[in-house]
Amino acid sequence: MSAPDTNIEKQEKQHKPALLGIKGAMVFGVLMVALLLFFVVGNGREDEDVATDGAVIEQDAGTATVDAPVDPLGTTTTDGN
Repeated sequence: MSAPDTNIEKQEKQHKPALLGIKGAMVFGVLMVALLLFFVVGNGREDEDVATDGAVIEQDAGTATVDAPVDPLGTTTTDGN
């Protein structure tokens, strides 16, 4: 059943704050998803010039060497006996 006297203009005027709030929430949601996507794509790939532990480095004439893992904190122990 519908209301007998439906005044669309009056209802639109009365619901304007709620409709603006809904539109604002939608814009905020889209903005947050876009920022999240930008963050994930930007941080998902490591820099190519950063050497990782045990990385193979290409040199002249196709020969390759393997770098030894680097301990940045110096926590490895050596036999000092």
